[in-house]
Amino acid sequence: TAEEVLSTTLVLLPMGTAFLGAILMLMGRFRLADAVAYLPMPVVGGYLAFIGYFCLMAGTALCISESMMELKDWAYLLDPHNLLLAIPGLLTGLLLTLISRNAQSDATLPLTMVIIPVIFYIIIFSTGAGIEGARAQGWVGEEMPAVPVTDLFHLIDFSLVHWRLISKILATWIGMVFVVSFASCLDVAAISMDMGEALDTNKELATVGICNLMSGCTIGFTGSYIFSQTIFTYR
Repeated sequence: TAEEVLSTTLVLLPMGTAFLGAILMLMGRFRLADAVAYLPMPVVGGYLAFIGYFCLMAGTALCISESMMELKDWAYLLDPHNLLLAIPGLLTGLLLTLISRNAQSDATLPLTMVIIPVIFYIIIFSTGAGIEGARAQGWVGEEMPAVPVTDLFHLIDFSLVHWRLISKILATWIGMVFVVSFASCLDVAAISMDMGEALDTNKELATVGICNLMSGCTIGFTGSYIFSQTIFTYR
């Protein structure tokens, strides 16, 4: 039933996240992340290139409210309306990139981030479109009703959990451990390169582990460093 699927998902996946966090903490404790120091620079560079491309595609998809997962999905921009929605976002991304690289003052980037939405809403209201008009045209996201956090706990019925599925997802979980640990180490190496100073990869990996343990214990799901957001915030 749908209730069984929901209860099983909301128990087994967070449980896997919690155990993943514990494993990452142990890996950091025993300094297993030192292996990342032996990675060739082209591997790290290729990883960064992928992250950059993924962020570009995800940002464009957000602008046009379409799912973009493959190269062929760029064809969405052949639609004049989608192109119109994407251009301001792409130009804003280019502007923020140039400012982050060339600004002399630390206040320039955050000030620009404040000014951009202010200008957007000035245009929206000065043209008479308003919030609802902008939403109808795709410039503002759909309004979603608020859901209390406590509702999540009411969705779980432990008597409906299919515990036998643990054996079926074990191989996937092991693969997730390798992927998250490896990707986290690459992220730390990339952040270190951008900052121009060395970071303790083992401590950072343990931090990822602690966060996943906390996430799993609060019915959350697996996460790792977001390289782009970390560098953006750092700058």
